[in-house]
Amino acid sequence: MFKQISVLILSLGLSISVSAADKTNATLKKASQKYRAAKLVEMSFEKTVKFISGKTTKYTGTLTMANGKFRLETKTPDEELLVFDGTTLWIVQYPPKEFGGAPQISRGKPDKKGRQQMLAATLIGGDIQKTFKVTGENKEGDKSTLSISPRDELPVKDLKMIVDTKMSEIKEITYSDEIDNQISMSFSDIKFKDSVKKNIFKYEPPKGAQVTNL
Repeated sequence: MFKQISVLILSLGLSISVSAADKTNATLKKASQKYRAAKLVEMSFEKTVKFISGKTTKYTGTLTMANGKFRLETKTPDEELLVFDGTTLWIVQYPPKEFGGAPQISRGKPDKKGRQQMLAATLIGGDIQKTFKVTGENKEGDKSTLSISPRDELPVKDLKMIVDTKMSEIKEITYSDEIDNQISMSFSDIKFKDSVKKNIFKYEPPKGAQVTNL
């Protein structure tokens, strides 16, 4: 799963795009302010990966964020933990329960693949307008679909974000990775907290565990 979690033109067209971007910035700004104002944001996620081979795999778990830090826990089909404390990214992959054994633990500074792993947390909890540009917006009722492009090199394309404009909540993120796998992450049970759980963004490997540097 690490490799998958390892995540937008002249004359009349230009004027339309600028107008769309202006409106999008307002939509995005309102949602971003809500998330960044909270001390802690918790949510459940469902991630669907449609591989170019034709296989589709769904992952479920929880995502917790605060001040650029995050904790992403995948529960099914396999257990995995990603923790970013603002400096170091920890990746813990647990073996299937029927096999047992020690987890595979990696740590390091986020590179391009690591940033793809952090894409959801960056889009939801970070200052998106500094790292991404909005190129279009399509509104349908209380739903707004934003087309977004990274401001620097990132191995993702066709990046879109769906925002509930009534609640100013981000409901879904979709994109394609560097080999054209299609990824979508939908979010539910979103909770905005006024306090941070102690040590939730800290990870300490078990004593004697082997740790691989990314």
